[in-house]
Amino acid sequence: MNRPQSPEPLRIVWDGESMVAIEKPAGVLTQAPKHIDSVERRLREQLAGRSDYVAMVHRLDRGVSGILLVAIRKRVARLLSDQFVTRKVQKKYLAVVSGRPDPSEQVWVDYLRKIPNEARAERCEAMDLDAKRAETHMQWVRDFPDHDCSLLRLTPVTGRMHQLRVQAAKRGHPILGDLTYGGHVNPAVHESLPADRILLHAEAISFHDPRNGARITVECPLEIPTFLG
Repeated sequence: MNRPQSPEPLRIVWDGESMVAIEKPAGVLTQAPKHIDSVERRLREQLAGRSDYVAMVHRLDRGVSGILLVAIRKRVARLLSDQFVTRKVQKKYLAVVSGRPDPSEQVWVDYLRKIPNEARAERCEAMDLDAKRAETHMQWVRDFPDHDCSLLRLTPVTGRMHQLRVQAAKRGHPILGDLTYGGHVNPAVHESLPADRILLHAEAISFHDPRNGARITVECPLEIPTFLG
């Protein structure tokens, strides 16, 4: 009887002794119950012998790839979490979206709310119940004319549920592979994507080192899918 194959080790992009930045593969949950594969589970196994404490101080959706910052000391976890709450952490994402967004609309501002009893969010009016302001800075990077899609760099100022995914979709440019918000509009590209893959990638994260206050930026470039050319 063959044993189930162990998942591949996570790539550590940056090692700060009491915290690490890892590259999350698309299709893997950030956290899950112990019997389900997740970044947290893989990292606990990978760091066994070095630390028995692993804290995910933020998350990426299952289909999203890129940098995740992880604390491996309890005090550092609290200090990093405080930076997220006070918006001292800056994250940059790369997204491949359908069509070509208006490059002059460099700041996206909307009001979003979670849909009750669903794992989705929606755009709403500022006065609606549970409405929260969402702001993202958008930079057009390049287009892929053969596939009618574009590469954007997105810098969220706020951190709402599915913020980038909803904001892009509501402008008529859903992120490719994002079936929840209409990212199947380009069938040829969608058929080329692996299951559980959204073309949204956490490219960089900047934060203050809890040990000495130094500003640190960790980057993880996106490998553009070969089918886009």
